[in-house]
This record gives sequence, structure tokens and C-alpha cells, in this order.
Amino acid sequence: VLALVLTVFPPAGQVIVHAHPKVLTEDLADLAEVDTPGVKVAEVRTSEAEANAASRSEIVETELTFNMIGVVAPEGATALRARTSDGESWTGWTELDLYDDDDGPDVGSAEYEAAEDRLGGGVATEPLWVGEATHLQLEVEGAHVGDLETTLIDAMGSSGGPTVRIYETRPANEADAAEIDVVSRASWGADESLRNGSPRYAREVHMGVVHHTAHTTNLAVANGYSRAEAPGIMRAMYRYHTQSLGWSDLGYNVVIDRFGTIYEGRAGGFERPVIGAHASNFNTGSFGVSVMGNFVESQAPAAALASLEKVIGIKSAIHGVNPEGWTDKMTGTTWRPTIVGHRDVGSTSCPGRIHDRLPEIRKAASQYSMRFPDVSSSSAHRGAILELADAGVTRGCDTNLFCPGVVLNRAQASSFVMRALEIDPLPGSQFTDVPASNVHAPAINALAARGWLIGYDDGTFRPNEQMTRGQLATLLSRALELPPPIGSIEHYPDVAPSHAHVNGINGLSEVGIRGNCGSGRFCPDDLVLRNSTASFVNMVRHHRNPLSLHGSEDEAPEDDLGTLEDPDASDGDVNEEDDTGS
Repeated sequence: VLALVLTVFPPAGQVIVHAHPKVLTEDLADLAEVDTPGVKVAEVRTSEAEANAASRSEIVETELTFNMIGVVAPEGATALRARTSDGESWTGWTELDLYDDDDGPDVGSAEYEAAEDRLGGGVATEPLWVGEATHLQLEVEGAHVGDLETTLIDAMGSSGGPTVRIYETRPANEADAAEIDVVSRASWGADESLRNGSPRYAREVHMGVVHHTAHTTNLAVANGYSRAEAPGIMRAMYRYHTQSLGWSDLGYNVVIDRFGTIYEGRAGGFERPVIGAHASNFNTGSFGVSVMGNFVESQAPAAALASLEKVIGIKSAIHGVNPEGWTDKMTGTTWRPTIVGHRDVGSTSCPGRIHDRLPEIRKAASQYSMRFPDVSSSSAHRGAILELADAGVTRGCDTNLFCPGVVLNRAQASSFVMRALEIDPLPGSQFTDVPASNVHAPAINALAARGWLIGYDDGTFRPNEQMTRGQLATLLSRALELPPPIGSIEHYPDVAPSHAHVNGINGLSEVGIRGNCGSGRFCPDDLVLRNSTASFVNMVRHHRNPLSLHGSEDEAPEDDLGTLEDPDASDGDVNEEDDTGS
């Protein structure tokens, strides 16, 4: 009965059906099906017998009804063309663009070396979206067609077979509140087993790079795909980038289809400084946004451009980039606009005619580039919040939101303080109710080891208990190693000498770190909110280190030390109490 109920009433959200991944790996003459967790793919290599003297292959008919093709050719190949048929009519010959040194991972990175090993000195083409085909013919200049490695991808379930149902349960109001709705990797059908390794993160982001996917020079196909085909193009590009080119993941950070739908590209988080593989030697410190289609001869649709402006604006806000500004941080010498087209940093025509619209795109993006729009510009806490964000202490509670009125709990406060004061995390478990797997355990352990946090007599920490302003004051005064105040000066009219946290509250006050909840009061028993926590913690940062110097390495560690949000999804400053007075 339970199973029936779950079938009839799936979790709230949109039910999305994708073609079940399947891979075919044989020569063209003898394709055989093998079940694997990928998209349906035929990895094929034409033989000498199938190639004529003009380096044009014979017509090949496959068992696989494919949607995308890609080719790896030996070094020296100068041009590749393909034509396909659905069994009834043929397309014209279509040029397959070759990737060059300005595409892909940064030179010298581990991802670059893996890609070099995968290609073995050969050159790869851009993937070519063909819609639906069963027949293929290839032509090459500068090499022999018998030496071409060809990948055929069915990302639409065109060849039949089972499907997988994915439930997208993200509440719509979260995306609406952030002024952006991003289709998650799970929702467009990313098979996470295809990517290699963990995401890599930059310390800072200085630039956005605009692309088009240019997945075919056949503009009717490139720019005429349906809404249903767009996720298939994502799956096909992802498979080609990872398995055929040897990249660790999809190259672009964000992709936008012609209808304005925004897709999460490379894994690691839309709001994070994920290092992509979209503009070689300009990946670290940039984010890459690509519009799905080929816009060399036509302009991108208005819906796509509107979403492009929004993505650039919100990503710029998250990373502290002025969309209309200039930067020399990417090279140390050359000044460039903070938002550029791929051709501005490489020898390419990308992003086609979108490049002509960049001045107005930058201007429109500025409308979305306010950091944490849910924190009023008149808020007394806004300066501290922005300073902590710039220092990497907080990312907020959701995409470009800070949630200033959310109550902090003990565990989240621990992570917030650990990052703000640049304390090294301490793995393990020091409290019976905080397992080592808890996202906040390293912070709780680190602060407890210093005596800044004290648990309860029963050996628990009670991480989900909400924190009061008095408890936060005691935690921060311990972090500053402040001695108990001398004398009986009344710092706040509502903090009695007998209050459990009087020493912490007054100790902070004596070094100039004061709170005010109105009429000169401290309100020690009120629950502490994210905005006031930011102000308190930032004042403590400056007291410990007046210069507030921060690291400037280009690449950040792979783990992010938490965030200022909910333990499952964000920063660590939203919901945990510290019984700093127990």
C-alpha cells in the first residue's frame, strides 16, 4: 500500500523523465549493446576497408538512433565534415569545428593533462547536434578517414530502452526569491558517475566569459531545437566533454537555452567560484556562461539574452564583480572588461553576434548585481555582511540571499566563528550528539578544543538549539581571551550582575564591541539573528587583526569549510546554539 501511495503521489515538484543511459562500443560494422550508466553512445572507428582514397568514409548505418556526433582526428587534420540521414533523406555536408588551444582546461592543470592523455596527440571536434539520425558519412582533410575515432550519442532515448524518473523537489519560491530559477544537474539528467574528481574552486572571481555552444554550423538544427531537446543537448555535451575529450566535467559553469531556461553546468554549486573548462588559461578566476546554439550568422533570441543578463548580474553580485567594470587580475598586466566574450581572451569567433550585444548586456546585468538584495541598503549590518562575504566567511543562505532575520543555532554559530577567525577545522567528534560526519563537527571540535565552547554535563552539545545574544557574547569574549571585567560598571540596563553571560557581554563592551537592541539595551536572552551575528563577528575579526588580511591564492581548497546557512545547504550561521554559558 505504501509503495502504491508513493507511486500515485510522488514528492512535491516536477517529475522529469530522461532516457536511461546506455553505451554501445564496437566497430561500425558490428555494433553491440552493453548496459552502462551513461547516455547511449556508439564509440566507433572506421577501418581502412571502409575508407576510400578521397578520405571519405562509406555510408554507415548503425543500430543506434543518435542525436550528436563528435570526432577525434589524428594530428594534422585540418577539416572534418559530416552528413547524416534519418533513413529517408540526407542533410548537406556540415563542417565540424575543431577545438583549439583556447578551448578547454587551463594549460598545466591536472584536467588539462588528463585531456591530453585522452586525445593522445590528436585533435577533437566540437560536438555536432544532428537531431535524429541512423546513417552517417564522414570526410576529412589532412588525415585518413580510417584513423578517425567517432562518438555517436543518443541523449533522447531515440533508440528505445528504459527511462529513469527524477523528482525535482526544490521549492519554487526559493528560486523566485533569488530572482533566478536554475535547472539542477539532476533535473537535466547529469550522470554524476561520468565526471572525474571533485570540483575545484578559485579563491576569487574577477571575470565572466560569454560563449555560445556552436554545436553545429547547420543553423536550422543548431538554433531550432525544441524545449524537450535542450536537456538532451546538455546530456550529450556533458558526455562528450568528459568521456571523449577527457575533461573532468562539462566545460561551462552555466548554460542557457534559446527559450531562456538556465541550466547548472559544471558541478560544484551555482553560487560557488567553480573552475570550469571554457576558456583555456582564463578558467581560474572566471565563470563561463554559454548560450545553446550557433550565433555566428544570427542573434540569440531575446529570451536567451534576458536570462544571460540575469545570470551575469547575479553571478557578479555573488562574487563581488562590477559587470560594467574592468580588471587586470586575470593576467596581472592587461586590463579587460569584467564581462567579456570568448573571442576577447582567445582566437575564436565565439560567442558570435552575442558579442555585439555585450555593452548592453553589461549594463542590464548591473540591475541584478546588488549583493544580498534582502539586506536593506539602510541596514546597520549591511557593511559587516558584505565585508564578511568578501572575506569568504559567508555565502549567504541561498543564491545571492543572506536571510538576515533567520535565527542562528549552536552548530552554525560554531562554523561561522571558525571561518571568521580563521581557525583550522578539527576532524572527529567530541560530543555524543555531534558525529564526525556532521558538517559542523570540525568547527565545533576546533572551538571546544580551545575552551571557547562548553557542552552540557551529559556530554552533549545540542547543536540544533537556538542561540541567544548572551551566549554569542560569551563565545566571542572567550575567542578574544578577554579577562572578566573589573568593577561593577553597568554597561547595559537589562544585563544584571547575576546574569549568566554578564562577563562575556561586559567584556566585549569594554573593548568597544557593543550591541544595542534599542534604548541602550543588550537583550541578552533574545535569539541572535544572522545579521546581528555578522556585525558582532566582524567586530571581533577587526579586534583580533586590525588589518583583516586575507589569503590571495588563486585556487581554494576543495572543501569549503562550510557556509553560513542551514547545516544541509549553507553557511553555518543559521541555527545552532552554543551553550557558552553552561
